[in-house]
Amino acid sequence: MKFIGNKYRLLDFIDNVINKESIEGPTVCDPFSGTTAVAQYFKRKGHRVIANDIMFFSYVFQRAFIECNRYPDFSKLIPTLPSFEDRPPETIRLRELSTDFPGPFRREYEPLWRVINHLNRLPPRSGFVYQNYSLGGTLSKKHKRQYFSDSNAMRIDAIRDCIQNWLATGLIDEEEFYVLLAALLDSADFVANNSGTYGAFLKIWRSMALKPLALKVLRLIPSDREHEAHQEDANELVRHTRCDILYLDPPYNTRQYATNYHLLETIAKWDNPRIYGKTGLRPYASQKSDYSVKSKCEKAFADLIDHAECSHILMSYNDEGIIPHGVIEAVLGGVGRLRVYERRYKRFRSESDHPGRTYKKKGDVVIERLYSVRL
Repeated sequence: MKFIGNKYRLLDFIDNVINKESIEGPTVCDPFSGTTAVAQYFKRKGHRVIANDIMFFSYVFQRAFIECNRYPDFSKLIPTLPSFEDRPPETIRLRELSTDFPGPFRREYEPLWRVINHLNRLPPRSGFVYQNYSLGGTLSKKHKRQYFSDSNAMRIDAIRDCIQNWLATGLIDEEEFYVLLAALLDSADFVANNSGTYGAFLKIWRSMALKPLALKVLRLIPSDREHEAHQEDANELVRHTRCDILYLDPPYNTRQYATNYHLLETIAKWDNPRIYGKTGLRPYASQKSDYSVKSKCEKAFADLIDHAECSHILMSYNDEGIIPHGVIEAVLGGVGRLRVYERRYKRFRSESDHPGRTYKKKGDVVIERLYSVRL
């Protein structure tokens, strides 16, 4: 998934530091979960994970990838679906955020595969996404938008309405609902006509945006532990959460996630918000983060560390962050033994290199720092 600060490409870096520092403990808290890439990493390693984010679309991913420990059986829904002649393939394309890979078909996937196969066959319909975020739906409006092709926007509307109706009528439970909704959000983002965020749409169509939207079977993570998903302010979460490892990945620049991912939030909530402006923003005052405000970020960070109850802190932050490196060292060094590790990497861009492209830094390389504190 295209997401600012996604640590998927840095999981090996995090893993190396954890091994070098001999960081252990059954419970991990991830208060800024985002796409849940790091939370999933810890869950796969056998930890009990407490995930959190102020954005609801992140909470959807938490419910699907972190709280859910098995593939749902859709026992109430499947008997009501029309039967098709096609059978599950011998191999199935499993999807987790940021990567596809083939794997042998297992019986546990089949119910989810059958439901997704039904959703992918739904006839398109004109709903909220088409009417507000496609070119065809906004031609007669003041602001013309092309976040999605007309056909993909109508497919999103049809699938999202169907999932909501199944929940409302009791044909699926909450766990099944969040797994299907996570699959839709991931697939919708895959065909979105933007350069990485929803702060703007592209004036020309990127090739991926013209591909037909198709849900895939998500790669869920089996576990015998009870995990938690939360949607609240990170500083409030740490006040009532005790853990062994506190992993911090706060926003690092002044761009608010609530504006950069407003469309995913709307698809997740499906609340018909009163939108405004050229990009069709939804109201977001309650989801503003102090970590994206220069005058507030240092105080918020110090407050979080002051209330942390854990044995070890791991914090990801890069050299372009608005909290100065020296401030982070002073705050973290004040609560325990601090070590800092660095990794240079090329920033993610959905746009390919070309002669007219400008870089903030030579080669578009940033330094990711991982702060390790043993309390």
